[in-house]
Amino acid sequence: MRCSRGQATVDYVALIAVLAVSLTAALVFAAAGAPGIVNAVAGQIRHALCVVGGGPCPDLRAKPCTVASRRDARHFAVSLVVVRVDHDRYVLREVMSDKTIRLTVARSGAAGLEVALGARAKATLDGREVGMTDEARLAAQAVLNSGRVFVARDAREAAALMRAIRDGDGPSVSAREVFYEGGLRGLGTIGIGNSVAGTSLRALAGATIGGRRDRRTGDVTFAVNGGGAGWGAVTVALGGPVASAERAVTLAVTLDRGRRPKELSLSTSGTVAAGAALPPGLARALGGRALVISADSRGRRWELAARLDLRDPLVAAAWNRFRDDPRSGAAIRALGEAIRDRAHLDVRTYRTNSTSSGAAAGIGRVVQVAGEFDHTIEDSRLLSASSRPAGGLWEQRFDCVVA
Repeated sequence: MRCSRGQATVDYVALIAVLAVSLTAALVFAAAGAPGIVNAVAGQIRHALCVVGGGPCPDLRAKPCTVASRRDARHFAVSLVVVRVDHDRYVLREVMSDKTIRLTVARSGAAGLEVALGARAKATLDGREVGMTDEARLAAQAVLNSGRVFVARDAREAAALMRAIRDGDGPSVSAREVFYEGGLRGLGTIGIGNSVAGTSLRALAGATIGGRRDRRTGDVTFAVNGGGAGWGAVTVALGGPVASAERAVTLAVTLDRGRRPKELSLSTSGTVAAGAALPPGLARALGGRALVISADSRGRRWELAARLDLRDPLVAAAWNRFRDDPRSGAAIRALGEAIRDRAHLDVRTYRTNSTSSGAAAGIGRVVQVAGEFDHTIEDSRLLSASSRPAGGLWEQRFDCVVA
């Protein structure tokens, strides 16, 4: 009996060794053609080890993708002397890969100073623009945004929500999320010529800080948004190219119901669009005196998002170091390494198409009188989606694209 003492321990060690070798071989074999299987198995192993070790376990499971969306936006602006006031409203409808539909209803107000030199008079109808511009404008404004997010289980429920929103039947009671943002922005515009031949350049840049509260979970998210957008259009004789570009960066921290740090996220997105301007038959009938160009734009938008669980001690240490000294090169590197090694990453590409209608007119010599209105509808459709869990492999999100 003394000779057999400890035999069970040896058997268990041998069994674990065999299982480890078999599991490693299976993971290596699967990695070549099924990274999703590898990620699922590795994730379960990490979770099991975390549970055994005690303490909070990171939860960075993949979230549903936005499969398709439509953004219906209306913009108003009035300039008098050197004061400019803007009002914006948009409704964003997003079809998610889990079959739910998210509806975001938001309003934005801005006020500030603007100076202008020159005049403009133009109109846009269903993406076709006609008119003339010969001016330069420069503005700086304070911005305040607010909005609500509703989640519907299907298209029928989403339609009922939209009717309630339009009728003003107190939909704020059922809103899943509410958010508020405030900040500053700058705007510069130069336009020369008309729809036959001319050049127009516009630049917009700003930064906002805001908060968002999820009424269902009690989570509160604080975010800083920064970025810029610019577009340019050149038309010569019978038409020319139209191009646009946009980028944005958001850094957000989420607190749980007990106001403890829960998640750190970093997201960035960009849009590149291009099209062609062609004169309609009406312009030919008028002998080329009032050619019209196309204001439609088709392009691609890409999105990159990184999410880290702040309950992970290594992530929390890197975040606290960066928060204490954001200008420290070492702190920035440590946070970057945490994002690289321990973040859940998502990359998505969308096809976009937008059409605008509206009108603008104004005249000024430093002081001015001007007004503008735009109604823009932008549609997007998911083309590809990939994700990489913390410590895992890149895999395609077929559940998003197929949906």
